[in-house]
Amino acid sequence: MKIPWLMHASGALLMVAISLSTGCGGKSNLNLTPSGLPPVSQAGELNSYVGTQGTDPSTGDSGAVWQLTINHTTNSFSASDYAAQLVPANGLFAFDGGFLNFSQTNPSPAFQADGFAIEIPGRVAFFRPGFNSFNSTQNTTTSASSPVAAVPGNCLGLFDVTFQFVSLPTAKWNGASDVAYGSVQVNSVQMGDNGSTWNFSNLTQFTLGNIQTQSQATLADGVCAQSAVGEVVSIPPSSTGSGNTITVAVGPSGILIINNGPETSGTVGLIQPSSALNMSSLLSANYLGFISEPAIPIPLSGLPTANQIASFDCSNSGCKASGSLVGGAFPNDDPTQPANTNITINLGTQNATNNGLFDGATLTIPDPTSACTAPGVPGTDAQGNPTCALPAAAISGNPENKFAIFLIAQDLVNQSPMAIYLFQE
Repeated sequence: MKIPWLMHASGALLMVAISLSTGCGGKSNLNLTPSGLPPVSQAGELNSYVGTQGTDPSTGDSGAVWQLTINHTTNSFSASDYAAQLVPANGLFAFDGGFLNFSQTNPSPAFQADGFAIEIPGRVAFFRPGFNSFNSTQNTTTSASSPVAAVPGNCLGLFDVTFQFVSLPTAKWNGASDVAYGSVQVNSVQMGDNGSTWNFSNLTQFTLGNIQTQSQATLADGVCAQSAVGEVVSIPPSSTGSGNTITVAVGPSGILIINNGPETSGTVGLIQPSSALNMSSLLSANYLGFISEPAIPIPLSGLPTANQIASFDCSNSGCKASGSLVGGAFPNDDPTQPANTNITINLGTQNATNNGLFDGATLTIPDPTSACTAPGVPGTDAQGNPTCALPAAAISGNPENKFAIFLIAQDLVNQSPMAIYLFQE
């Protein structure tokens, strides 16, 4: 049996958390810290996270940071969109094919399916809320929210640490003009008992077409201190007068989240690897995660199609020859069944000057109605079915010797942003 790096939880308001355990809910044997981060402590049985997602009020999203707690002693969870002031989703989880499968117990009737999560206890959690959750921010008549990315709130000491990131897109995200990926450098300075000042420099942001954008040329200094959602960095409103407070959090193994406020894409990132990633190792791993297409409507009945749990690997000679990962969603949201193999991720060449960045990646998806248009490239799969190859950008890293891959593209077939978040099993 494979031991997942991230434990997946099926709960409506849970984030996928990257799990570093050597067994279900167990402690990690690893204590490897990425360069520039302080030593990593062992996770406990009870872990709390702060998170973000792409936020769009038209889908019911408040734009707030999320709070998520996962208790491995009682196999229970609690999750809520903090500013929305909704009743938290409380319930129990079961280990299900490498995910955490969440069921709410506080609504009536109890034990309603509440989504899936992947967790690395005390490190990171990725959560796909259930579309039928009584306090879900997903509007079933319009479109979905993106999954929630969460890390433990922590005022880490950082010195010249570079993070690479991709957007957690809203349904309105546009790959031609909006930020798809980028990088930022962080330094923190302790202020005694009053937290620490975080300085952000060398912010660079690019569209999906690798065009540098100045939509937000700088990030102001922020203060990391205890807040209602944990230890987070708060950046004052910008000079544009938008009034939004930017919230930043970094997990102990170098996973970054940024909540940019209402009607904006969130951000999820990884500490930049100190050396180029070994492509053979990266492409030989098995991954679990999520496929998110937030502009696809969620059906009024049945299972959500906009945010699906998924699996990717390279188990055939064809993908090994092309250097690709092949996979897809689990049918009927059932991770015990074989996953689809109708999506191909070709990372392409690793950026020569930015380790872990793949800014020329390609994502090939089914195109049953032959709707593919430029910049997509029409094609066919091995069975002759129509496909569409989409430009994509991806970042990868290996915190604590386990790979994570975050990818973003524009789905020209289904007219939606498309993001894939994967964690090595």
